[in-house]
Amino acid sequence: MAGRYKVTPNSIRNLIIEHFKDGKGFRTIGKLVKVSHSTVFAIIKRWKLRGTVENALKSGAPHKLTPRNRSFIMHKIKKNPRLSAAKLTTELEKRFAIKLNPETVRRIIRSYGYNSKVARRKFFVNERTRKLRLDFEKSMVDKDISFWESVIFVDESKFNIFGSDGRITVWRKPNEELNPKNLLPTVKHGGGGIMIWGCFAASGMGNLVFTENNMDQYKYINILKENLKIFAQTLGIQNTFKLYQDNDPKHTALNVRLWLLYSCPKVVKTPPYSTDLNPIENVWHELEKRTRKHDISSKEQLKAVLTEEWNKIEHSYTKKLVESMPKRIKSVISATGYQSIKMLDYLHIFVYNLLNVQSVQLLM
Repeated sequence: MAGRYKVTPNSIRNLIIEHFKDGKGFRTIGKLVKVSHSTVFAIIKRWKLRGTVENALKSGAPHKLTPRNRSFIMHKIKKNPRLSAAKLTTELEKRFAIKLNPETVRRIIRSYGYNSKVARRKFFVNERTRKLRLDFEKSMVDKDISFWESVIFVDESKFNIFGSDGRITVWRKPNEELNPKNLLPTVKHGGGGIMIWGCFAASGMGNLVFTENNMDQYKYINILKENLKIFAQTLGIQNTFKLYQDNDPKHTALNVRLWLLYSCPKVVKTPPYSTDLNPIENVWHELEKRTRKHDISSKEQLKAVLTEEWNKIEHSYTKKLVESMPKRIKSVISATGYQSIKMLDYLHIFVYNLLNVQSVQLLM
């Protein structure tokens, strides 16, 4: 890549020519106008060859798109980020009667700092859902850490032998896409999956329960009967604990609600589509990340690895997750009830960075 260089103004160039006509040498002229003698030589040589000190016009085809065309492109992209370059090219050709290649449009968009990325998938939040979420946040915004420390968070998740369906990237050279080490092995239904139920609180991890087939309201009640009170008793909050669960149909079924009414001191009534508020989502993410480090080829092995990694999750991690609840609440209020993307996607990074800093301080 060519380096940056200082352009000599035309006024200095003309002054150099005047000094040259007066019979002065290159080095003398350079000292007078404060430029190098090689620059003086180049300017005089250009003047002798072309009769002017102006730079020659650069070669190459003129820009096909005018500033107005560029402004049109960016207006469309800002209005609809999902508009493809091919479709935008068609609109440009119809509007301005110019023939373009879609790659030209892509270059223009990139020049403004935009890059094509995979769109993040989030639950659709309509106006009713947004209001319910906002009402819930406002009712919880004044709750302090002591309130959340007595909450037991519960949820279910499915783990496949061959991992999740998320996008996995690999570093590879061209034409090596079929190299076995660059492939992500897949089989139907993930090679067999396991549904698990788990719970945790600020004080640590609860039990991990494996279920065969799909979980219904009756299985869910049995799991709560066998695990919820025991976990609360272990934490010493059996008479004051609060249950935090999402609005899955089996969680809100009549039989479940009746059982909770007589068996649970309090149930936090959560709004729909609020995965960004439940810190157990971060626990599932962390568990999957740790599980992926193992080579798993059977359901039995998957169960063993999940149990092992579940029990290894540190108390300090769960404590930080629960302490993040006031921040999550305020984040959704700031987003006026819409999805609080940053809290769910990046909180585990914040927690582990914080833990690493504390570990370093302890070592010092």
